[in-house]
Amino acid sequence: MRTQRSTDIASGLFLVALGFLVLIAAWDIQSVYGEVLPPRTLPFTLAACTILGGLLLSVRAYFYRGEDVVVEWPDQGGWMRLLVTFLSLFVYLLLIEPLGASLASFCFAAFLVWYLDRRILPALCVSAALALVIEYAFIKGLMMPFPAPFWTR
Repeated sequence: MRTQRSTDIASGLFLVALGFLVLIAAWDIQSVYGEVLPPRTLPFTLAACTILGGLLLSVRAYFYRGEDVVVEWPDQGGWMRLLVTFLSLFVYLLLIEPLGASLASFCFAAFLVWYLDRRILPALCVSAALALVIEYAFIKGLMMPFPAPFWTR
């Protein structure tokens, strides 16, 4: 029987494994002299967040003692959400070079949050916050070489 608890434990462990895979892949990224931060800083940070999030999800689910919630997933709606999410990610990767990291991320997050939640205001707030963090924390603050929009090149 599929329950929310077992699904969360399995998903969390999958995220931990994915985080370690990113960590291993980024380990050999070489640094060029004179950079503000080594190029592997962002992959290491994302890997650490993924590992931590997966661990927290699994541990929280493991110690959950409430009534088990049966999960009938993936049903047709679940498969559709997965397909739309993967297609959105593919389009995001196609648009990041011409539109730049901030605008492409804004569009990706706005669409995906709206699609999954069906509310426009949270979608716009999340995507605006994401674009601002990318622009000011990563691009301007840490001087990371993210793609710039075509009109500024």
